[in-house]
Amino acid sequence: MTKQVATILGVPFSTRGFAGTVDDLVERIENGRKTHVVTANPEIVMLAREKRSLRAILEQAYVVPDGIGIVYAARWTKQPINERVTGIDLLEALMAAADRHQWKVYLLGASPEVNRLAAEKLAARYPGARIVGYRDGYFQQGEEPAIVEEIAEKAPHLLFVAMGSPKQDEWIAKYRDQLQAILMMGVGGSFDVIAGKVKRAPKLWQRLHLEWLYRLLAQPSRWKRQLAIPRFVWTVLKEKGENRSGRCP
Repeated sequence: MTKQVATILGVPFSTRGFAGTVDDLVERIENGRKTHVVTANPEIVMLAREKRSLRAILEQAYVVPDGIGIVYAARWTKQPINERVTGIDLLEALMAAADRHQWKVYLLGASPEVNRLAAEKLAARYPGARIVGYRDGYFQQGEEPAIVEEIAEKAPHLLFVAMGSPKQDEWIAKYRDQLQAILMMGVGGSFDVIAGKVKRAPKLWQRLHLEWLYRLLAQPSRWKRQLAIPRFVWTVLKEKGENRSGRCP
């Protein structure tokens, strides 16, 4: 039986492929099992090494490998992660399940326009899913109790939070027990793509695992964030070498 968790630089990742992840999460929702899904890439892993509070959140969450760098790191360290589980694809798959099961969905985050458009487009695409509420991410800290109360009253099966990482996962972890949502997931810029405000990389770039480069070319301001990738590769290989040396007689 394949081990269900692999550890990359101290972060525990699910080893399920995309289809297996969807099946497992659908089963969790059907059973009412509260789950916080984190879609983690090399940038998140490196940040977790510096930020203990984020590391603690990841240790308690259902972490999926959103980033080809995670797949390569697993290959280098001989761990059974063979496939990316991208956040936007997982969101769409869960919405398809919501469509079949008539689940309740709440969207939180992004700008007012993007949030509204994403809600409208998802409602049109998945008419069986019940969009029970949506709220943009432009709110003050003092407004949070009312927002949490509203979400709790709606008790959604799916809560998608688009605040950027790590803020979205810190927010979910802070209010997890109050939200009354079954599955909570940070989705980064997915609402922007769904709303049609940002183009996703073409299929060829996706197949070549070059989405990160496409985003960098489209948004050069991301270059500082992308520096996490070479740091991640160096750290993984360095740790691998140290572990190998430690096993020598």
